[in-house]
Amino acid sequence: MATRRGQRSARWISALVVFFCAAAAAPAAREYRTEDVGTLRITIDTDWAPRSAPGYLPARFEITNMGDARVIEIIAQGSRVFVGRTRGAGSGSTITRQSVRLAMGDRVKVTMPVPIYADSESLRFEIQERGRLLLRFNYSGFQSRAALHDASALVVAAAGSPTSGVGLRTARVPAGRSTPAPTLDFVLEPSRLPSNWLGYTSLRAVVIGPIEWGQMSDGQKSALLTWTASGGDLIFVNGEIKTLVPSAKLQPGVNPDRMIARHLFGRIHALNLTSLAPTGLSDLLLATETDRELHLAMPANTAPDWGNIEGRGFRLRIPGIQGVPARVYLGILILFSFLIGPVNYWLLRRRRQQVLVVLTAPLISAAFIVLLAGYAIAGEGFHVQGRAVTFTMLDQVNKQAATRATVSLYAAGMTPSAGLTFPRDAAVYTIGPEGMGLRDRVDLNLTDAQHYASGVLQARSPTNLEQVTARAARERLTFSRGDAGMEVTNGLEASIVALLYRDGDTIYRLDGSVSSGGKHTLKAAPFNPLQAIPEGLRIPAKFVDIFQNQPRGSYIAVLDRSPFWEPGVSGLVERGSLHIVMGWPEGQQ
Repeated sequence: MATRRGQRSARWISALVVFFCAAAAAPAAREYRTEDVGTLRITIDTDWAPRSAPGYLPARFEITNMGDARVIEIIAQGSRVFVGRTRGAGSGSTITRQSVRLAMGDRVKVTMPVPIYADSESLRFEIQERGRLLLRFNYSGFQSRAALHDASALVVAAAGSPTSGVGLRTARVPAGRSTPAPTLDFVLEPSRLPSNWLGYTSLRAVVIGPIEWGQMSDGQKSALLTWTASGGDLIFVNGEIKTLVPSAKLQPGVNPDRMIARHLFGRIHALNLTSLAPTGLSDLLLATETDRELHLAMPANTAPDWGNIEGRGFRLRIPGIQGVPARVYLGILILFSFLIGPVNYWLLRRRRQQVLVVLTAPLISAAFIVLLAGYAIAGEGFHVQGRAVTFTMLDQVNKQAATRATVSLYAAGMTPSAGLTFPRDAAVYTIGPEGMGLRDRVDLNLTDAQHYASGVLQARSPTNLEQVTARAARERLTFSRGDAGMEVTNGLEASIVALLYRDGDTIYRLDGSVSSGGKHTLKAAPFNPLQAIPEGLRIPAKFVDIFQNQPRGSYIAVLDRSPFWEPGVSGLVERGSLHIVMGWPEGQQ
């Protein structure tokens, strides 16, 4: 008992030492400066949220090459610290790299999304060429596991714009403290916004006006709207929502001076600055939490089941996988020690052939290696098994889809040499076997995709991920009225095992299944919330309300696999997965 207490104390002390050292190493906390290195001019901008939610830091670089064509590499070296009493303290490290190809005279802007998800993160950026260090920047420190109410909001304000008058929130200061409260939110001009939507995942909300919107590039606009579709709250001051999304269908907000439009998982709020000025962002952000789908909204850690572990280190229990069979392995090792030692020596001594120990010891070792390998192969094989629960919102008019996925993976045999690879515009949260984040060293390459070369997927160890993606989508279901009733044509590129289509107060159900490209006639019945969930399906509690309050004009389809989700590893064997799609044939209401 004393030893365990000592180990826990040592972990706490080491984590706190790293925490304070990281804080001391970053007195300025952020960097925004320009450096000349030979024929390169490099501007770095890591000025971002004072308090980030788990997500990504958008490190922005503007690089001008006045010399010959070359390839440089941006490297972020980071350390992270977890401070928690319920699941223990700890620390880890990350190295993130991205190659940039530059032609002569190029001037490129690069947004490098670096994952941040610990209580404290400390990052230092380097510019290298062929392994040679060209430039090293200072450490930047971040608080990166803030809850919803403490996560920073971004106010985008151009010089002289009315949006610059939006009042920022301050952190809550405990009673008795005389130090001034730090500002939670921050202000950036449009030109400094990221061009990759992943950077916004660490924010509570974004406030912008028409002037700022007009000054943004197409890439910046796309990134901001993609983040909104993935669950963000976009607040548009003194503007019309249809300026951002022409097909948006407006709804009155809680207050009469506000309008709301749903954009897949997220929402756009429109209001006048005069109604925002008296209280600033505080009351507005509280109002946005009304009627908020917490399990689908940003920041991702607002989901009520965020970080929950079902058992044995798995976020989702994978049928047939019980984790590492430690008792069996221990028994085999004990038997091996007994045979290679006392038994081997006794038999050789009895035969007066002790000299043969140099032969029998390697043979016994080889036999047990074969036994262990055979047991692992027979019991688990070499493939990666996994279970996923995915929910996709599909707007067939705008041809857009957003997907939220909870995933557990288990690599048997050995770690796949290719690691994990995701699209570069997918938000991937590596929450680890404890639900808080990884404490291992993670190696991530962002050049062509998000390639986790090491540190995430490990042999015979639970791997837990949360994923959020948004993309253009041509998949669809087509509903038509025929002589036999309502018919559906499956264009979702996967087989449908259950389907509910609500037209007014009538629900149309699928009897059976429909393969990709197939047609089927649906059965009609009055909509009854108490009978909304199809028989035989086990739906997670967080999705029950969606079935029981299915909007008119929408359908809910359960698929055998999801064309909207990338598992990150080829040849995945899915067990017990659930893939749900809520679609809008006539556009999201």
